[in-house]
Amino acid sequence: MTANLIGMPSAASPQAEATEAWSRRVRRMGGLNQVAYAFVLFWLIRGSFGEPARLVVLVSALTVSGAAVAYGIRASAGKTPRPTSSEGRRLERAITAATVIQLTASFAAPVVVAAAGHIDWVVPSIAVTIGPLLLWVDHHLRMPRYRFVGWALTLVPFVLMATMSGRALSVTAGLGAGLLLLATATAGFRDLAQLPVTTPRRKDS
Repeated sequence: MTANLIGMPSAASPQAEATEAWSRRVRRMGGLNQVAYAFVLFWLIRGSFGEPARLVVLVSALTVSGAAVAYGIRASAGKTPRPTSSEGRRLERAITAATVIQLTASFAAPVVVAAAGHIDWVVPSIAVTIGPLLLWVDHHLRMPRYRFVGWALTLVPFVLMATMSGRALSVTAGLGAGLLLLATATAGFRDLAQLPVTTPRRKDS
């Protein structure tokens, strides 16, 4: 027996149990990563604004990101134990590899577009690298929310790069992708907040 994300018990195979457990962990760890990427995008676009607005963007990014992280840690406490089954370890290796590939791409893509003379493509190029990872996660863990966001981050930046340029491109891509990632992370944290604790919390000695 295992509990799904709406808290109802259901019979499940070892594979289904591992998938459910990793969908929880992805909501937690992936959500925290999404908040980090959102902050990076906000940080990058702050230079597109004048001095007063730049400070507002930075303070707002710090405040919102910090609040999202605090909520995510609190909402997921004791609810995302690492699966120890063979299927769980297999999924962990696959998720780790996919994440490393995405992280590498997120560093390489801005370097490539900047070297090609498209400085205003740096921000949307980072967003593009996140989309395929979310699509991969949805395919393996059945997380429809990630499917929508994945396609948005994969396709929309190319549309923006084809129709916009300069500061307008950076700000639109950065704000749009950052807010979408924050919303996705927060929704995942909210899913976890509704679940019972599965791992006893350590008592202070």
